Amino acid sequence: MGNTSCSEQVQARLGPILTSMEHRSDMIRLGSAPHVFPALLVVLLLTFAPVAAEGSSEVTELHVISSHSHDEGAFTQGLEMHEGSLYESTGLYGSSSLREVDPSSGEVLRQTQLDQSLFGEGITIVGDTIVMLTWREEIALVFDIVTFEIIANHTYSGEGWGLCYDGNHLVMSNGTSDLTFRNPSDFSVEATLLVTNQGIGVDFLNELECVGQTVYANVWGNDSIIAINKTTGEVESTIDASVLAENESDGYNDVLNGIAYFPERDAFLITGKNWTSMHLVSFENSQTPSDGNISKPLPLNFLKGILPFLLIAAFVIILSSMRLLSVIIRFPLLIIARRQTEKPPPPTDGRSRGE
Repeated sequence: MGNTSCSEQVQARLGPILTSMEHRSDMIRLGSAPHVFPALLVVLLLTFAPVAAEGSSEVTELHVISSHSHDEGAFTQGLEMHEGSLYESTGLYGSSSLREVDPSSGEVLRQTQLDQSLFGEGITIVGDTIVMLTWREEIALVFDIVTFEIIANHTYSGEGWGLCYDGNHLVMSNGTSDLTFRNPSDFSVEATLLVTNQGIGVDFLNELECVGQTVYANVWGNDSIIAINKTTGEVESTIDASVLAENESDGYNDVLNGIAYFPERDAFLITGKNWTSMHLVSFENSQTPSDGNISKPLPLNFLKGILPFLLIAAFVIILSSMRLLSVIIRFPLLIIARRQTEKPPPPTDGRSRGE
């Protein structure tokens, strides 16, 4: 004992030192099962809580106000309304163009063709100019809005897909889940924003439209339009536009693409690549009563959200009931066994003890 350190003596008196995990296990072994089940319920509820929260995202409906003709030869890449005029960019090598279109009739009023080496992409209007991206040529063309003449250009790295102007920055997509905020004067990158829907990145962001604090985006190959919070990058709502594609070609490239905000009507012009029609539509929160019909997604989402809680509660109740039943059965058996052990021994004959 003379060679034993003080710390070893203390440990010997107190017993083995437990790690935090061993300590928790020891407590569970010593505690009764009824205490374990509520703790397990709390842990499981906390685990499933985010699932319920994520299920409450806003649902937005699309309402068609009117439909108009659209040039089915236009491989639409960008759409923009400005002072009552509609501007459209088209793509494909050898067919890319910038055009002004009558929004009511769909008639092409004027257009200019791009060089055959360029594949036109999204457009937006900055002052008295129209800025157009190119797909893989890494060049943005700046057109005079009156003459359609190219008066400047900017270079960038990577692909160009969609473009919009929020009054301070050019917001650009490149087919990934990122939005790039650029200086409108020199096209330099000032910020990059990851777009997510319930924590998951949204890829294939395509044509864009900036309206206030929201960036509306087509998602390539998808019949939905998403509304993105331009500060957080979170998708605030999704608009199902599949009804607009029902009468259009189902070709691989003939997808929904083209969003132009019509401020005078607080509505949007929507079309697609090689579509025969474009549609003036409004986006309305489906949780708001419309035309006397009350939307039902909210109760459905609520039930989906609390389903994990109900399943866990049922599981705990079943386990608790089984344990209670076990206790009820064991109780009379223990009483019987105890009485048998307390019964006095039977009397014996004195003669057997030599009396």
